[in-house]
Amino acid sequence: MVALLLLLTLTGCWSSYEVQNMNYATAVGIDYVDGQYTLYVQLLDFSTVAKLEGQQKAEQPPVWVGKGEGSSFTEAANDLYSTSQQRLNWGQISAILFSERLMKENKVGEVLELINRYREIRYLAWLFSTREPLEEILLATPFFRLSPNASILHNPEQNFRQRSILAPVRLQQFVLDSNEKARTSYIPELSLRKGQWQESNKPKELLRYSGIHVYDLHNYYGRMDLKDLPGMPWLSTHTIRVPLDLFAEEKLAAVLVAEKPKYEVTPIVKLNKAYFDISVKVKAGINELHTDLTEKELTQMAQEKIEEQIRKTYQTAFKEGIDIYNLGESLYRKHPHQWKSIATGKQQLVLNQDSLRHVKVEVNIVYPGRYKLHEHGESTS
Repeated sequence: MVALLLLLTLTGCWSSYEVQNMNYATAVGIDYVDGQYTLYVQLLDFSTVAKLEGQQKAEQPPVWVGKGEGSSFTEAANDLYSTSQQRLNWGQISAILFSERLMKENKVGEVLELINRYREIRYLAWLFSTREPLEEILLATPFFRLSPNASILHNPEQNFRQRSILAPVRLQQFVLDSNEKARTSYIPELSLRKGQWQESNKPKELLRYSGIHVYDLHNYYGRMDLKDLPGMPWLSTHTIRVPLDLFAEEKLAAVLVAEKPKYEVTPIVKLNKAYFDISVKVKAGINELHTDLTEKELTQMAQEKIEEQIRKTYQTAFKEGIDIYNLGESLYRKHPHQWKSIATGKQQLVLNQDSLRHVKVEVNIVYPGRYKLHEHGESTS
């Protein structure tokens, strides 16, 4: 009898919510205009995410995007609640998108502090930026009428494994990098490419990387276009697979595919100036060979091309006051007192025009495919 009476005091699940009675946000976009925050929220119907084997979706799964405005992130969210019809759940967010205006107004740190107060939003969300209208990015869908969960916005790793040009960044990693001294953090930029793909003779707009915005929690340092970043994959621990086009006399001579490059940075200080020597080791395979080249010639061309890309990216970033390779961090880790005496500016740069001293690249062709390369003479297939 006592045990039965105790059951009456249990609260049970009175505060729980049925799954079908909630709206699930999967991505958020944040803009800042004229002192007001604009919050865009993407909602998906999860019943349309799964695809049964052998079945083709007859229609594109619906994508809902809501817009709220307010003087703060929370006020903008409350504006959305007024018409959300059902409870809005933030626990399924896998992507956060910042506008260029928000970053230039130095509001990223403030927004992240407010987001952290939403206990449902996880640190594993992917972080992106854009110069295009936020709602257009959030409404973009991938191939075969699949859910946006299959796009770069929500699942960037699949694309990166095949073409590791720009590593995606999680919110957790961005916050960690932003709080590290002498370290440069960046946010990948997404845009829409129109006309490259068609669906039944109708142009299809698809997401792509178009550059980066260099930022930490407090300062915005500038934007770099993707075409100015060819050297980044060679000095990244995340790189998996990189294509390398080799030209001879302005004609395509070969196409190599490099995998998981390894690099080492050696800092040197002379006359109160910082210099850096870089060594890169790359294993590569041959995808195409259009000219008769020996293995030595092909290796030499690849090494020169990689060094050229590394130096080009360094010089372009240096003109913008950006330490794109985090060279300063290597000096800070090994010689913190020397770093402190040299570092200047809000980004604490230690670089000068000639800081990138020696770049040694070692390419080892281990996958010739059907091609039989010779040390001397012609190559055959």
